Amino acid sequence: MLKITTKLLQLNTVNSNNKIGVLLSGGMDSALLLYLLALYTPNQINCYTVPKHDGADLYVNSIIDWVNTRLKKNIEHSFRVGNPNLHHEHIVGNALYLLKNECDLFYLAGNAYPPSILPNGPRRVRIQSVNVKQPFFDCYKTDILQGYVTWGVTDLLKLTHSCTEQKIGRCNECWQCKERAWAFNELNMIDANT
Repeated sequence: MLKITTKLLQLNTVNSNNKIGVLLSGGMDSALLLYLLALYTPNQINCYTVPKHDGADLYVNSIIDWVNTRLKKNIEHSFRVGNPNLHHEHIVGNALYLLKNECDLFYLAGNAYPPSILPNGPRRVRIQSVNVKQPFFDCYKTDILQGYVTWGVTDLLKLTHSCTEQKIGRCNECWQCKERAWAFNELNMIDANT
């Protein structure tokens, strides 16, 4: 298991005057990433969401409100950006291109897929740019879930949405639903988010 630490966030490369952008999907990874960045950096954080067909933009502002309340921050609600009709592996690149002048650094969530356990997962792309950080890229979903436990923020999980087939609830059939269920099962936890 890869432990999520502040070192993994690469905060040593963030200057105090850098404006940070976070791409929020409404999922477990980006919610934890936003929380940790808000906890450990005093920098201005702007959130952006591609309004994908899975209902991502239905969840992100509740996550931001939760982080603001918990940490006494004032992060603005997420801005919509990008083309949700692009193929999955091109959505993030398109959003980053459109936002290139908006922030000094961009943080992306997303984690490694356990191919031996859950084959045929979506293709993950590491962005090759000094202005883009992907701290969870080598983590499994179990590592992300353990991060929630470590930082004592498991109640934030109730606001996240992983399903890519329906906007509300979960289908329990798509790859992302199965990955989330696998992580909870591995850590012997019950997912209160239905």
